[in-house]
Amino acid sequence: MNINFIRKYNPIRVTLTGLLFWLLLFLFFPLKVKYNLTFLPVLFIFLNYLFFLLGLTSIKTVSSKSFLRYTTEAKILKKIMYVIIAIALIGFFLKIFDKFYLRDTSFSNTMSENRVLLSKSGPSIISIISAITNPFSFLPLFIYYHLQLKRKGLLFISIFLFFSASFEFIILGSRSGLFILIILFGLYLFFFKKLKLSLKKIIILTTIFAFLGIYSVNLFITRTTDFTKSDTLSIKHILTRANYNFTVEPTESTKSSIINSKNKTYQSAHLGIINFVQYYLHGAYEFGYLYHNYDSNHHYGAFTFNVFAKFSNIIFRTNIDLEKIQESPPRTGIYTTFFGPIFIDFGWVSLVFMFFFGAYQKSTYNKVLLGRFQFVPLLFYFLIINFFMPVINFISGAQGIYTLTSFVLFAIIYTLLSGKIIISNKNNKKQFVRILKPSS
Repeated sequence: MNINFIRKYNPIRVTLTGLLFWLLLFLFFPLKVKYNLTFLPVLFIFLNYLFFLLGLTSIKTVSSKSFLRYTTEAKILKKIMYVIIAIALIGFFLKIFDKFYLRDTSFSNTMSENRVLLSKSGPSIISIISAITNPFSFLPLFIYYHLQLKRKGLLFISIFLFFSASFEFIILGSRSGLFILIILFGLYLFFFKKLKLSLKKIIILTTIFAFLGIYSVNLFITRTTDFTKSDTLSIKHILTRANYNFTVEPTESTKSSIINSKNKTYQSAHLGIINFVQYYLHGAYEFGYLYHNYDSNHHYGAFTFNVFAKFSNIIFRTNIDLEKIQESPPRTGIYTTFFGPIFIDFGWVSLVFMFFFGAYQKSTYNKVLLGRFQFVPLLFYFLIINFFMPVINFISGAQGIYTLTSFVLFAIIYTLLSGKIIISNKNNKKQFVRILKPSS
């Protein structure tokens, strides 16, 4: 296992790097601020960062002498891989059945129409199961690389499953979901040393990301055109009337330059850069607005971890008003940093949550250093969450809670199936049983 990668990109370093990147954009890409940040929201964010970092440092990092103490049961993992593939395929087909048959979404519909259809029908037991099992599709490729397999058919299936989630993100126009997909894939490639950077590869990757950026902007324009009915009006709407313009917007000269540009490629690229900066920075200002205008009760997890509330309503017939909870913020459908949903759930008690969230991440990090590879996907997702804390909550956003749940379940499944389970402990003699044996 690539311990050097894990040590280099540890949770503390990634968290601070993400904060530094936000600050650099804040300093070098000034926008027209329409709702200024005040002292208390800034203090809230600062203290939550501080308690999170205290949580990360509250548990001592394992000694280098203990690195890779655990080894992978390769034969067992191969068997588990097929189980994971089966779960992922079931999740994929349930997702297709739920979205395209039960809820009538379609590639022929506009993105807005698909979103309306999904919001009208609400969650069902099939949608919950598919949402939890579908993220298992991220795991076969990870296992394939970890076992260093050389079977092209299995590699094709693993890659197909990994990118199968993009179908839903495309029909809904979810750029954040596609973004997560690309980042996670990149982490796999670098972690398993499938991609080593050189000048040529950097140029190729930069070109690819440039095209992806332009595609992302065009996707946004297309989604906006659903109700503006014109590309020009869509661009004006994005620059002046889109949700995130409530707190920050481009300067007048920037807006004029983009709207009046005759070169479509330049227009898309310029719009993409400005749109990216707005997306990246506006969450902090939106959090300031949320902090001063939130007048509902706190929900103690039901907003951020809503999937468990959905599951409780369906299975245990509880009466949690999820619609009311999701509509409790003064403004919906916008980024409010990682701390917006946390504030909605816990208020200032979030300091306690952030401390234990940091401690749990550090515990996961130590498990990976010890060689418990089954926790690597979970750690990777934590790193994504940490880097983008100044921007968005990737637990409540981009179906993150489902991905986290699947990664936790994978770690539990592998641990149970590969470990020894104590069935008796009489006279200081322990008897064990193994569900899967390497030789079986």
